[in-house]
Amino acid sequence: MWMRCLLAKPMRSWCTNPTFMKYLIWVIAEIAFVFVLLSLPGSSFTDRTGWLHLLPIDKIVHVILFGSLAWSFYRFFDHTTIQALKSVRAQAWAMIFCIVYGIAMEYYQKWYVPSRGFEVKDMIADAAGALFALPLYQLWKKRQ
Repeated sequence: MWMRCLLAKPMRSWCTNPTFMKYLIWVIAEIAFVFVLLSLPGSSFTDRTGWLHLLPIDKIVHVILFGSLAWSFYRFFDHTTIQALKSVRAQAWAMIFCIVYGIAMEYYQKWYVPSRGFEVKDMIADAAGALFALPLYQLWKKRQ
C-alpha cells in the first residue's frame, strides 16, 4: 500500500527528471567523497616542509570540503521541481546538515580512524565552510 503511494504519478515525475537526478547524485557523491577523505588515516598525509608548515592546510581543506558540500545542496535545490526545496528553510536545513555531518565526522575520526583525532578547530572549519557557502552561492547566482 505505501509503495503505491510512493510511486504515484506526482512523485514519479521528479524521479524521471534527468536534471534532478544529476544533482541528487552529485550531492550523494559529495557526501561520500567527504566521508572517504576524512576516513584516511593521519599517517597517509605527508609532512609539510618549507613555507607550507605556516599554513593551516588541514583547516583550509575542511572549509573547502564542507563549503562544496553545502554548495552542492544549494545547486540541487535550485534545479529541483519540488517547491519545498526552493525555500530558505531548505537551505537552512542543508546548512545544519553540513554542520552536524562535520561534527559527526570528527567523532568518527576520534573512534574509528587510526592516527586521526578529535579537533574542535576542525568542527569550526566545517561550520565556517557551510556558512560561507550560502552567501557565496547567492552572489554567484545573481551574476549568472
